[in-house]
Amino acid sequence: MTTKKEFGNIRGTMFPIHKSELRKFLPMAFMFILISFCYSLTRSLKDMNMMKEANTTAIYWLKAVAITPSMIFFTILYGKVSRSTGRDGRFNAVMIYFFTFFTLSLLFLLPQKEALQLNTFSKMMEAKWPNLIGLWGAICHWPISLFYIHAEAWGTFALSVVFWTFVNEITGVNQAKRFYSFLSISGAIGSILAGSILKLDSVRTNFDQSLQFVIIAIVLILIIYNYFTSDIKAHPAYYQIEKKSKKVKVKMSFMESISFLAKSRYLTLISILVIGYGLMIALFEAVQKAQIQKYVQIIGDDTIYAEIYAQQQTAVGIIAIVVALFLATPILKKGWRFAASVTPITALVMTLLFFAFLRFGSALDEFLKSIHLTALYMSVQIGIYNVVLIKSVKYVLFDPTKEAVYIPLDEETKVRGKAAVDGVGARLGKSLASVLITAMSTLFGGGGIENIRTPIVLIIIAVIILWLLAVRTLGKLKVAAEEKHKAELEEGNKVVVTN
Repeated sequence: MTTKKEFGNIRGTMFPIHKSELRKFLPMAFMFILISFCYSLTRSLKDMNMMKEANTTAIYWLKAVAITPSMIFFTILYGKVSRSTGRDGRFNAVMIYFFTFFTLSLLFLLPQKEALQLNTFSKMMEAKWPNLIGLWGAICHWPISLFYIHAEAWGTFALSVVFWTFVNEITGVNQAKRFYSFLSISGAIGSILAGSILKLDSVRTNFDQSLQFVIIAIVLILIIYNYFTSDIKAHPAYYQIEKKSKKVKVKMSFMESISFLAKSRYLTLISILVIGYGLMIALFEAVQKAQIQKYVQIIGDDTIYAEIYAQQQTAVGIIAIVVALFLATPILKKGWRFAASVTPITALVMTLLFFAFLRFGSALDEFLKSIHLTALYMSVQIGIYNVVLIKSVKYVLFDPTKEAVYIPLDEETKVRGKAAVDGVGARLGKSLASVLITAMSTLFGGGGIENIRTPIVLIIIAVIILWLLAVRTLGKLKVAAEEKHKAELEEGNKVVVTN
């Protein structure tokens, strides 16, 4: 209603941002394009390398035994950096760290991955414990595993933590309602650009060359961020930054932050949303990636990995833009709870469709052969576009609605709570999925994923139901928090006027 009165029906739906706000919106949008570009490209590269060199279950062994401890370590390190430096210091520190690691990967780790891998050890252990083939594959290909860990960390710390913390700090509640769904278009553009890079002939034949584009993008992020923050300090009036009441900040250790999160019902519910998405998408993609690897192995052409991931990243970007332009504003106007429920409901529908085809798709094999297709190929395509739809809705609706619930919180809760939720919670869901996959595949699946599809789909359905219940409760708490936030701002303004 508000945006239509301010902008008119068409403008209110297509682009509800004032001309005077572009000075704030555009730099955030450009940074989001570049950060999402790096995220999409490194995420594709880590999966392509792992599926090419090892068994698919190696991915989930890696997530189960290495990624969560690594994320906890990075969260502790981030906490120390954030306590010793300000907003700009922690942002720059994160970007410089990843710039250094990705440069090392491009110049040494990935080019030398065959010379560095532990083949003798892996073969010896695989002979003794063949059901743990995924674990031995992850250890054998440790350079790829190390890159995998850092690619996951980029999505958590560069995207979820430092970027969104910065955006939340300079964006008021009213602007967030208009900015965030359209800011997600920038993320979609980044995904499309990543898909375009994966289509390059040089990248299709050598995946690792895509890292040079990631390194250039990080340099551009640093330039834009530091120019942007300098301009904010020099001309604060242009940015319409909402003044917030000052609060005394109490420094907390990592364990104190986790304890603080556990004591806050509000943050616990946000954690359920984040863990729920991570758990659901990791379980879904486990089956999807197994289908992709099986298809590529039958075809016998590793360049198909690049084609598949290019197709997926491009489609995610295009569909996300369509959703953002034509559906996001009408959905968000129906309220936070309705908008936050769209992602789990979409995930539920897509999950049922994908697993139904895996179960009954073989009955269509004769028909598919008559049009020069196979059930395996169709399962790969259906899996790709189900992931595309889930992630498109996630970028446009889940991310903005999740970030919006932080805004009414005080600064200490926002910074420490967000680091705990996004730094540990995001990884916990995927790591829990990995533990379930590795345990079930070892005990019941002979080390593979194909034989454990039924328990996987049942777990996904249970997770989505819990996710929807958390959305319902959090929606009520969000309304109360916004009312409290508004009262504090009014009180702060009265104090300023009196003085």
